[in-house]
Formats: sequence, structure tokens, C-alpha cells
Amino acid sequence: MKRPMRPGALLLASLLALGGTVQADEKTEQALPTVKQIGELPPPPAHQWSDLTADLNDQRASGNGLVSAPALSKYLNTLYAQIKTAAGVADWPGAVYLSSDTTLNAHASAAGNIYLHMGLIRSADTEDEIFGVLAHEFAHIYLNHQAAYEAHQVASNATTGVKVALLGFFQKKLPGANPSWGAFDSLALVDGVVHDSLIPVWQREVEEQADMFAATLTLRERYSYPSGYKAFLERLAALEQREQGSDPFGGTTAAAAAPGTGRKTHATAREREEALTAKMLPLMPRPRPAARKAQWQAVVKEKETAELLAHFALLPEIAKLQTAGRPADALRMAQTAASGATAGDGTMLLVLQEAMKRTGASLDDQRAVLLRNRNWPERSWAAQYQAAALVTPEQQPFAKEFLQEQYAYFGETPRTWPDMVGFYFRNGDNFAQLALSLKCTTDARFRDACVYNAQTDAQRQQAANQAANRQQQMLNRWEQKLKDKLKLNQ
Repeated sequence: MKRPMRPGALLLASLLALGGTVQADEKTEQALPTVKQIGELPPPPAHQWSDLTADLNDQRASGNGLVSAPALSKYLNTLYAQIKTAAGVADWPGAVYLSSDTTLNAHASAAGNIYLHMGLIRSADTEDEIFGVLAHEFAHIYLNHQAAYEAHQVASNATTGVKVALLGFFQKKLPGANPSWGAFDSLALVDGVVHDSLIPVWQREVEEQADMFAATLTLRERYSYPSGYKAFLERLAALEQREQGSDPFGGTTAAAAAPGTGRKTHATAREREEALTAKMLPLMPRPRPAARKAQWQAVVKEKETAELLAHFALLPEIAKLQTAGRPADALRMAQTAASGATAGDGTMLLVLQEAMKRTGASLDDQRAVLLRNRNWPERSWAAQYQAAALVTPEQQPFAKEFLQEQYAYFGETPRTWPDMVGFYFRNGDNFAQLALSLKCTTDARFRDACVYNAQTDAQRQQAANQAANRQQQMLNRWEQKLKDKLKLNQ
């Protein structure tokens, strides 16, 4: 017998139904090419490529930027060329770059570029695994997923009113059993519920499509699936398993979430691996292709590449030393990390600068270390910005000239705008700050950050209080409207 829906569940369902109407008229359900079965690829759709230079500038200004590794990059781009040829689009633009991000991840762009994170590079055991990940990321490019949607557009599918009403629902229903649950947790959950409920179905299927695409090219090029893409998904699943438990609802781990949101955007790695393996088992050739471990090991043992990987492996050890209250030991290890093949790497220099700060080094000495990145093959915006910040009041004119030079070097990419707005604001350059703040309103990704960086602490607190008051007023209005419409009692 079907149980009657409880008032709370009815309220939630009604809110989501109301929110669903927001996207009814939006053309988000674009017709995307699909991989109907492993072994067959659809014809490539027409592409409107993003600007390659702008894409690279954006990535170089993201986090600690990109990593210079000539031998490794050459090898990875040889694999990428093989993948493009296997897919029948050898002349398509784009290349493989290394992101300084230490997570087990990778991402592709609408410019045709693929960015492999250093965490993934350090964890891989075979060429088969790297080929599988590259093929998966290329699937997003080939199938035009980037052109179909952007993460920030997905979040706007729901109205503010739906989110506000849900916030009230969750704030009343959730915190009691968990004293650590706070307002920000409720806000995050509201975003997640709205996102998961209103996101178009095809957006949840793109990972499955990319997995099938990767499996198809794995078979075509006779790579090992068990030692390749399957091994990667299993490693990702193990990471997800270790990360479980932080969400009081047993929710999504970072590996299956939209960056920076915790929102579930696709199945877990375990679910993906099980589904893909079931499809692959009857298709895998016999005898099975041997894993190409020797090829990968030869690349990672190349002198500069080996040193690069060894230095990235020092980062968690440096953090442990800092946590243990051993700053002098952390400094010595950071000096090793920022030497040789990574002597000018942005990540290593920022870690070294922080270690120097903790041991009482002067601003001039800290800045001198960061400036080593200025002539490095991969310049890091984060390192350059930090160098400009480490100045005395008398050095402000130099800092402004230096940072404007870096701003131009990075193509004035929008990702640098919040930092520049904050720099102008702190240094009293009102005209430059207002001009760039106005420009920042044209890019929704960074609009809020620009506003925040142009405020004093008192202004930020005032804005937070005003937002909380508006939120409560909207919540009250929505709750009353819903009670009147649904005839719900308190």
C-alpha cells in the first residue's frame, strides 16, 4: 500500500516542481551526439572552438598555475595525437598540459586542451591508464559537452525563491541531531538538492558517454582495459571511499561532484566502473593486450620528470612538518622542493615562501624567492600576485607597476580581476578599482569575488547581515504562500 506523502515531503516536492518550471523554456536540452554502444563513435559535431591563448591564460591564473615538464608533456601530446587520429579528427586543435592541482583528476576545455592534474600523474602505473583518462577527457571535447553547458549556468536553473524556501525547510529539519551543522551547511545542501533535482538528465549522463568513448578507443588502439581505464576508476573509487563520512547524509564525495560545490554531477567511480566493465567484458579481445607499464615507467624515470614528481611528493611531508611545529625542518624540505627541475615552479616557490615566513625571513627575501617564477617557462599568477603583495609602503609604486605588467602578461584574463580589484582597493587607487569592478560585472563567475575584494571588513559584515535579513524575509513570504496554496498547517 502506498503511504500518503508527509507534509514536509509534499512541501519539498512542490518546491522542486515550481523550480522545474524555470528551465522549461530554456534550451538546455541540446541535441548532443551520443555513443550508443562501445565500439562505435558518432560523427563529430560542428565545433566552435574557444580561444587557445585565452584558455591557457585562464588556467595559468587558476590555482598555482601550470607545471613545466618538457619530456613528460611531449610524451603526453604524442598520446593525444594518437587519440585524435583514432577518433578520425587528427587536425583538431588543442594540447595536453599539466595542472599543479594535486588531486586525482583531469579536465578538458572548449579550446581542445586537456589538463592532467599532478595528483593523477603521480598515481598512474601504466600508459594504458593515462591513455584511458586522456580518451575520457577528449570525449567531452569530441561530443561537444563544453558547448552544451557550463557549470555556472546549471546552478542558475533554479529560482532564488526555491532555494530560499528549501533553506527554511532544511534549517528546521536538519540541525537538531548534529550540533556541528551550521548555516553554511544548509546553504550547500539546498544548492545540492536544487541542482540534483533540476539538472537536465543528459548532464548526468555525460560521464557515462565519456566512459564509453574511452572504452571504444581503448579497444581500437589495443590498450589494456583492466590495467588502464578500469584501474583508474578503481583508484578513484578507493579515494571516494576514504572521503566518505564527512557528509551527514552520506552524500557525494569530491570525485563525483562539481568543483567546489559538493554537488553530485555523475555516478560514483565504483558505479561507473561496474557499469562499464559489464559492457566491456564480452568485447575485450583474447588474448588480452598486455599492460604498457614499461613505456610509462621509462617516461616518469626520465631525470627531470623523476625530480619533478619527487618534489611534488614532498608537499604533504612539508605540511606534516608544519603541523607538527617543526618549521625549520619544513623550511629545509621546502628548499629542496624548490630546486632543480622545480627551481622556479609556482607551487614550490609559494610553499617555500610560506616556510620562510614562518621562520622569520624578511619580506625582501620572501619576494626574491617568488620572483624566480618570473622567468620560468610556466609563470604562475598566484606567485606573481603574492610577490607584489610582499612590499613595504615605500615599495607600493614598484608593486603596482610590477603587477600591472603581470596582468598584461596573463592577457588580463577575467580570473585575475578579483585580485586586481583587491590590490587597487587596498592601495587607494579608486579610479582603477572602480573601472575594473565595472568590467567585472560582465563575468558572473567572478562578479561576487570582485565585490567582496572591494569592501572593508565592516562593509562585508554589513552586507552579510543585509543578505541574511533579505533571505529571512523571502523565506517568510515563500513559506506563507506555500502554506496558503497547499493548505499546510504549522
